[in-house]
Order: sequence, then C-alpha cells, then structure tokens
Amino acid sequence: MSSQDAHAATPTPSLNRFEIPVAGAASAALFAAFLALPIFGTLGIPLAAIPVVRIAHRRGVAAGALAGLVAAAVVLGLGWATAGGLSALAMAFFAAAVVGLPTASVGFLRAGADPSRCYLGLCIAGVALIAGLAAVSAGSPGQSLESEITATFDRVTPGVAESYRRSGADADTVARVRSTLESSREIARRYLWGLFGAMWVAGAAIAFYGGALAARPGATADAARFETLRVPAAAAGLFAASGAGFGLLPGEAARIAGNLLIPLAALYFVAGLSIICHFFRRWFRFRLLRAGLYVVVSYIPLNVGVALLGLFDWYVDFRRKGGGRTEQS
Repeated sequence: MSSQDAHAATPTPSLNRFEIPVAGAASAALFAAFLALPIFGTLGIPLAAIPVVRIAHRRGVAAGALAGLVAAAVVLGLGWATAGGLSALAMAFFAAAVVGLPTASVGFLRAGADPSRCYLGLCIAGVALIAGLAAVSAGSPGQSLESEITATFDRVTPGVAESYRRSGADADTVARVRSTLESSREIARRYLWGLFGAMWVAGAAIAFYGGALAARPGATADAARFETLRVPAAAAGLFAASGAGFGLLPGEAARIAGNLLIPLAALYFVAGLSIICHFFRRWFRFRLLRAGLYVVVSYIPLNVGVALLGLFDWYVDFRRKGGGRTEQS
C-alpha cells in the first residue's frame, strides 16, 4: 500500500483548539532561542520546525501552515520589540522559511510522493533560497555578509590570542590559535553560503525526519523514516562535477564550485548516517547507546567515511548487501 492509500485509509483525528497556537508558540520559542543563546542556535533553528511538521502530519498541511504563521507572527513581534523595522521583518521571513518549507514537504508526502524525494526537494528549495540571498547580498550597495564575517574575525582574533597568552600558553600555541582563526576567516569569506547550505541540509533532516518521528503513529509519519533515505544516482555526478570544478577551475569559478560541493558533501553525510541508522537499529536496542554512536561517527575523520558510505550507496546498496529486517522503533 502506498503512503497516499494508507493516508486515505486513516481517519484524521479531531483538532484540539489549542494545538495550533501551542505548536506555533513552541516553534517560535525554539527559533528565538538562538537570538538569546547563539551556541544553542544551530540546534534550536531546525528543532523549531518539528512542532509544526508534527501538526502537518497529524492534522493536515493547512493546520501546519497556520501553526507556521503563528510562529512567524510571534517572531515578528519579538523582533519588533527588540530590534524593530527591517530586522524584525527579516527574522520573521527566516522563521517562515524554516518552518514553512518542511511543512510544504509534508504536503507532497501526503500526496503520495516518495519520502526521500520529499526530503531532497526540501534540501533543494532551501539551498536555492540561500543562493538567491547570496546573489542579493552580492548586488546590494551596503556591506556584504562575507565582509561582516571577515570584520568579526578580525575583531575577535587578537583578543582570543591574547587570552591564550595570558593563560600561560607558549608562543607556538598562541601562533597556532591565531593561524587557525585566520584560516577559518578565509574559509568563511570564500565559502560562507556553501556552509549555510550544509547547515540547511543537516537541519532539514532534523526537521523532516524529527517531525515525522514526533507525529507517529500515522500513515505519512510512518513512511518518513530516516533509515530508508536514499539519494538518487544523478546526485553523485553533480558531486563529482563540483569537486572537479573546485580542484581544477580558477578563481571565482572554483569558489562557486566549492560552495556547491559543501552542501552536497553534507547531503552524502546525512545519507551515510541513514545507512548507519539502518544497521544500528538492528544491532543495538538501547537508544542512548545508538545516540552516542551517532555522535562518535560525526567526528573527523569518521564523518568522511560516513559521507563516502552515502556517496557509494547508489552503486553498492549497502542495506541490501547487509540484508535483514530493520527494527521499527
């Protein structure tokens, strides 16, 4: 039975009148957390979509869209009270995109689309939006975001190096810290938008699959399982082409290829992690142990191996080679 047939056969439960505003408020709180706690922000932003995606799975896309509008309105109000004007509108637009695009992907899933393609469509939509923002930033008369990032590194680097010196670090350690920050500044300047794209790809997986997990049991939520994610073979060709362009093309062309290569590498890391998830769910019943192992394989150099696992899955089909039945949990 397809996900569309299963959804048609499953009655939608009645909607509690508080569900939409509570989901919207929870989403807005998670989204706004990165303004108060920037370190939490990288996790809080993708988590912000989970309450809204859960509503979309359980109550329909229209209910999810209403919850998303509530979240955007709350963020707009918070932004207006703290920053005002254009900053508030920008934050509200960002919040609407963060929760709206994953909600739209659920709409395609409810219409019978393949879950992996729904996730890939979500990745493409977000990266396209980021590319558009990059073009607008490059053409704007004011200071570009890359320049602001570079200036921030220039301000922070001397203070960080001095703090290491005062703590008693030797001259070589201080020099390595300064060199690392300067290298990070250059990477951020050249590949900022690619890094944003990689963050979107990883965050979209949290929003799409985390929202489905929160909505289970349910026809569409049960269909969207992370361990079944597959990337089409055509993406491997795009990855190879962008890698070749990054290594062989000169100047600006290499920078563009690099900004495309980074989110593709993130996509293959997510795909590799889904393969590992498939086997971990069979081998380890203790969820806390599985969570710890996911953290371990996310570190260098293991994360490179995970990405290669995802890259070559179209050819090897590791899940079929491994055989067996996945534990549903």
